[in-house]
Amino acid sequence: MRTERQLNFVDLKISSLIPSNDPLKVLFETVDFSFIYDLLKDKYTNEGPKGYDPQALFKALLLLYLGFASSERDLARRLCFDGRLAFLCGFSYGETPKHNTFHYFRNRIGKEIFHEILINLIAQCLCLVKGKNLNLSTDSSHIEAFPKDTDAKWGYKTAEFSFFGYKIHLQVTTTELPITASIKITEGNEWDGKFLPPLTENAKEIFGHTEKSIKAVIADAGYDSTDNASYLIKESILPYIAMNPRGRENPIHRGDITISTDGKFFCKAGVELCYWGKEKTRKRFKFRCGHYKEKSMDCLFKNECWKGKYGPTFYLKEDHEAQDILKTLRATRSFKRIYKKTTTVERFFSILKGNHSLEALRFSAIKEVSIHVFMSICAYLSRLIAGMKLKIGLLPI
Repeated sequence: MRTERQLNFVDLKISSLIPSNDPLKVLFETVDFSFIYDLLKDKYTNEGPKGYDPQALFKALLLLYLGFASSERDLARRLCFDGRLAFLCGFSYGETPKHNTFHYFRNRIGKEIFHEILINLIAQCLCLVKGKNLNLSTDSSHIEAFPKDTDAKWGYKTAEFSFFGYKIHLQVTTTELPITASIKITEGNEWDGKFLPPLTENAKEIFGHTEKSIKAVIADAGYDSTDNASYLIKESILPYIAMNPRGRENPIHRGDITISTDGKFFCKAGVELCYWGKEKTRKRFKFRCGHYKEKSMDCLFKNECWKGKYGPTFYLKEDHEAQDILKTLRATRSFKRIYKKTTTVERFFSILKGNHSLEALRFSAIKEVSIHVFMSICAYLSRLIAGMKLKIGLLPI
């Protein structure tokens, strides 16, 4: 594995022509990419030609997501004719890689190593943040895939909007400039809510290496579930999750019912509720009004409860504590103020799509798509690390 280069006369001349404040030069000199050698030491042997420096190849790929090239062919051509880009990446003039070299490099490294590189850059960012207790904003976004991509699936953002592709599930810090905390790429038909615990677990692991902790997780109504709330509470993390109104027109509140000594449930009108089974997947019990068979009845709350022929339906959650804590948090003055930070992750997706080619998908299969997403985030984090070290925010490129 080649880890250094021998500068020739042309390289020295090019180096002298590059100003010290060149943004790309500042980025590559400020961000530490040396860890790449340790990650790839088992991917190379000392036999045969040394090939290209893997750190230089990674920096070259990063140019795609920093806006310097539109494709790997275009990248190879620019490196060949632009001495500045070639030198800053780590290539000698006239000894730059062909476009298919980047394809072989991605396959050699693999999805897992690219993810490790991303985690290293996340850790570098977190080490530059002053606060220790951070809030995380959680959400997902979609990217559309090629019609013949066999890994992609149909997904729905709303009843009117569908897409064929993948979902990117993210947690980011709610700092002024968001930092990725954890990420997962799935098919487009996956439900967002079930990924909150694994995303938070991944974030906890990264935070543990940087002496940071998670104070709260902020998420929209798509993540509202007893399981998610119970998990966060168990981990001593505040769940700032909006209430999902769907299916809650007739929720059952313990304050509105009476439980007799023999275990019978009565509504606030004194009518016994009929047990209608248990929904195991949602971990809740279903009840119906005791008058559901009667066509006419005399009840003080008839106009309030009966909104259809089926009659009122009530649900009782197995885990009361998590629901009570959620209700208490939603009633506080600080809930609306903190919940507004959920837009942080939306802003983060907007930056990736607008400036770092997230939507310019050129690959098929979830493995290649994952690498594409990781590189897009790496480009943003590289700019952020350089900007934070220089105390100028996000480094302009």
